[in-house]
Amino acid sequence: MTIRSRLLLLAGGAVLPVLIFAILVSVILVLQEQRTFERGAIERARAMMSAVDASLRGSQSTLQALAASRALAAGDLAGFRESAGRLLATQRAWENITLGLPSGEEVVDTLAPIGPPQPPIVDLASARQVVKTQQPVVGEVSRQTSDSPAVVPVHVPVLRDGVVAYILTAQVRPESFDTLIHEQQLSQNWIAGLVDGNGNFVARVPPRAPGEPASPAFRAESQRAKEGWFRGLTIEGKDTFTAYQRSALANWTIGLAVPSEIVLAGATSTAWLIGLGALAALALAFALAVVIGNRIVRPMKTLASLARNIGDASATIALPRDGLREIDAVGLALKQADGAVRERQSLVQREKDAVEAADRAKDEFIATLSHELRNPLAALTSAAGILRRNDLDSDMGRAARDVIERQIAHMSRMIEDLLDLSRVVAGKINLNLERFDLAELVSSVVTAWQNAGRLGRHAVSVEIQAAWVVADRTRLEQVVTNLLDNAVKFTPAGKRIRVAVAPSGEWAEFIVDDDGRGIAPELLGRIFEPFVQGDQWTSPNAGGLGLGLALVKRLAGLQGGSVSVASAGVGRGASFSVRLPHTEARSEEPTPLPSLATKAPNKKRVLVIDDNDDARQSLSILLAFEGHATYEAANGARGIELASQLRPEVALIDIGLPDLSGYEVAQRIRADLSGGVALVAVTGYGQPEDQRRAFDAGFDAYLVKPVTIEQLNEMLATARPQTPMATSPSPLDQSTG
Repeated sequence: MTIRSRLLLLAGGAVLPVLIFAILVSVILVLQEQRTFERGAIERARAMMSAVDASLRGSQSTLQALAASRALAAGDLAGFRESAGRLLATQRAWENITLGLPSGEEVVDTLAPIGPPQPPIVDLASARQVVKTQQPVVGEVSRQTSDSPAVVPVHVPVLRDGVVAYILTAQVRPESFDTLIHEQQLSQNWIAGLVDGNGNFVARVPPRAPGEPASPAFRAESQRAKEGWFRGLTIEGKDTFTAYQRSALANWTIGLAVPSEIVLAGATSTAWLIGLGALAALALAFALAVVIGNRIVRPMKTLASLARNIGDASATIALPRDGLREIDAVGLALKQADGAVRERQSLVQREKDAVEAADRAKDEFIATLSHELRNPLAALTSAAGILRRNDLDSDMGRAARDVIERQIAHMSRMIEDLLDLSRVVAGKINLNLERFDLAELVSSVVTAWQNAGRLGRHAVSVEIQAAWVVADRTRLEQVVTNLLDNAVKFTPAGKRIRVAVAPSGEWAEFIVDDDGRGIAPELLGRIFEPFVQGDQWTSPNAGGLGLGLALVKRLAGLQGGSVSVASAGVGRGASFSVRLPHTEARSEEPTPLPSLATKAPNKKRVLVIDDNDDARQSLSILLAFEGHATYEAANGARGIELASQLRPEVALIDIGLPDLSGYEVAQRIRADLSGGVALVAVTGYGQPEDQRRAFDAGFDAYLVKPVTIEQLNEMLATARPQTPMATSPSPLDQSTG
């Protein structure tokens, strides 16, 4: 007998049991498919009924809240009707709200004036059940009058001294349950219906009129058990398999009908496929046996080439196609060895490239940081020289002061950008989410910039529409400021800058576009990466570390939004778009708090404790200019001694003192003066954990260096000492920190 003959016998003997097994599996799958459909449909019906129950519970909860109305408790039916009317306006699924007596007589109808004649409570049978059980009851599809629309009554008892005094009813539109069914996104040709305790439709897809009776088969089957699965005819006469589930809250049942041809077709087709697959496997096995028999003796010649070409990237390695198993295993081992050698070579090259890229990024960042810090330091040095040679109140003196203020603000922004980016990357940034109008925030930022003269060199147009978001107002203002600052930097004087806010579907969109220098195509994909800057994207007014856009992207992402950029190229402007989830506007605006900055500080005795002579002395001089009596201490021990002798009203304390920490100094002064002094931390540490430690140590406020005179005046005008036992910051302390 030849090898080919033996292979044919082997193939036939191997495939025949598989074929028999496939036939058995086909029969099992036909039954299993039906059970799978049954379980899936019942689970779907449970989910749909859970949604219906949740909607009914929501209506009951809303009614119970209304039942606690003060007007109703006081017997003021007119006032109660007004409250109910306001509530009805917010409930799109409700047709009406009524209040009735246990006898069934209606006394308040939000759609009719108070007083007789009033129709009886809708669905008196369910209303009497409320009186009997003193529990909320969901009624059946009913009409208050023959001309009234069909509604579903949801009754809630109003108890007084353990007795039902009133029956509060919400007349729910049956169409609202159509929405719940549609939200399930049922497959085409599936039928879903919600039926009340009388066997009449509440809602149905495809639609049927509320109150129309369901099919006899469904009414009969749904009375037998809480849930089930049966085959029967729909009201249109379609043959279906139906899963049903009864409500745990009301005597309602929901049915989910699947056409029988869908339930049976999948299993039948699966059985056919398995049978055909088994036959195809048998034919393929015979064909493979013939092919393998012809090629079983020719696999050896490729192994030598495999061994010679291991690790050679220019060579093409191919496994023997028709070798014996042992030979195939050897070939596969050689192939794997070749892949491992090549992967190792590739890994070494990737690591080398990554090290070189990181080294270049480090050098670029150090060069950029050096440049950006030297520029303001040069300006500050020149300004200091001007002040040494000129009167402070001269034109040159005022100009020098302006230079110092601008450059300090510029350096502060760079440091804050570095810290903010570090917090975002480390996941330590805290968001204070609130609902507000994005258009109002953008308008206030643009107005502030215009008043400060920062937009005077450009033609700025503002196009805003109300667009409400839930976000961190401070962080979103940082996003707006960074994009606006970016446009001002890279747009030549006289060119256009457009700022727009508008709702766009489910998004609120903020856009800043300009006719500025544009962005090179190769930078578009990297423009939001930290420290990215390019020669093609520079401007005489540009500066910074390349962190502003990176912060914009990360802050927008933290708040569920996104940012995108578009540019036609260098010299053709750029457009930045920030999208945030849009939300509904709040119904009532909160009363704005009075601005703390408007308060003028009283003249106070202020103790400044700081080991840096320049910082301490300049801060004391600045406070003296404002009329305060100032005292200085260069270390913690001297500060505690002066505080005990002078009993100041405010103590400004640096945290990093040479002898004692600022926390210990604050604790000792607080204990010595028994809460009679306002303690303010003035420090370069600005992390949330630093602020928490400061407030735990007894500080009343927290200021991060550099501190402006406006911050000092605001703090001195509002600072109040803690009581000796207080350990947590006030809202004012949080804002100043």
